[in-house]
Amino acid sequence: MKTRLIAGIALAAFALGATAANAKELVYSSSVGAKHPVHTAGLEPFFEKVTKDTGGSLTFKLFAGGTLASGKTTLNAIRNGTVDMGLLADVYTPNELPVSALLSDLAVFGKDARVMTGAVNQTLQLDCADCKTDYTEEKVLPFASYALTPYYLLCGDVTITSAADWQGKKLRGTGAMGVLAAGMGGTPVNITSAETYEALQRGQVDCIMGPQPWLKSYSLWDLVKTVSNSKLGTYHGTNFINFRADTWKKLSKKEKQAVADNIVSAVVGIARAYEDDDESIRKEAEAKGIKWVDVDQSFEDAVAVLRGKDAERVIELAKSRGVKNPEPIVAKFQENIAKWTKIVSDIGPGYWGDAEWAKYGEALKAEVFSKVSFK
Repeated sequence: MKTRLIAGIALAAFALGATAANAKELVYSSSVGAKHPVHTAGLEPFFEKVTKDTGGSLTFKLFAGGTLASGKTTLNAIRNGTVDMGLLADVYTPNELPVSALLSDLAVFGKDARVMTGAVNQTLQLDCADCKTDYTEEKVLPFASYALTPYYLLCGDVTITSAADWQGKKLRGTGAMGVLAAGMGGTPVNITSAETYEALQRGQVDCIMGPQPWLKSYSLWDLVKTVSNSKLGTYHGTNFINFRADTWKKLSKKEKQAVADNIVSAVVGIARAYEDDDESIRKEAEAKGIKWVDVDQSFEDAVAVLRGKDAERVIELAKSRGVKNPEPIVAKFQENIAKWTKIVSDIGPGYWGDAEWAKYGEALKAEVFSKVSFK
């Protein structure tokens, strides 16, 4: 018995030594802050689960806040091997990722982050080979994306409830939101989200076009007095699980499977965190005296007209970046938005609990990730 015990201990020690010798620590670069929901609700639980499922052979080191690479330089950092993985927002690199950026340029199509998260993952992973080619030509493999919750007008000393109210207003809006602002008769101001507080404080802008959580994350609720209660669009161009192709090739079959098995829970975790933030932050903001004001039909009709025209604008923009035949990509994306609108509606309207989010995860797996080949 003693001999067998000693042999067992020796075998276990050998196995642990082998695991340690074969362990891989992957470096992940993110341009957003350490406490951002993409980390706390998505990546960190994902990393823990993958490490557990691989018996410790695969570990991760997250560098947040742009300490290794900024939003604009992360793609190059993955490509040249500075990092193994990273957070990529195609808005920063539209010339390198023009087909992927085509999808995120269709921002005004988004009214629900859950819908857009499903639609963009399905389009990128299954229905748009050219989208994936954007990444593979950069030596990157994209595996999962998420959408922000809808943008609203967050206003200081003005209130916008009609189409006429937009006229002459200075509005923080970039990309598609800037185009919408101009189309409604406003003046778009192109500043970063980090500059929004000072711009509103100094009167450089009258309103911020942004998601409700910005009220808290940028302390805008110190200055904002009204929120126009109409969903203007979403940003859905952030891919948060991206591997350097050479790094992925070196992973074992078991390690690759562990990554694949835990993607859905990471996507759901981020989507749920954003929805929960929208719900809780609105309540906090209302308690601080901020009013959500309903808009009239002229407001909704004017936005709808611009929304109907925007696909044509985005198609021409994509062509100017060298995208060939973008029309069917746009049509497929619109089809997927309609599909996921029904899926989300069937799960249930309004705020979701555990049961609804479980059904959403099942839908993501059945409709998208079970059909992806992770090799």
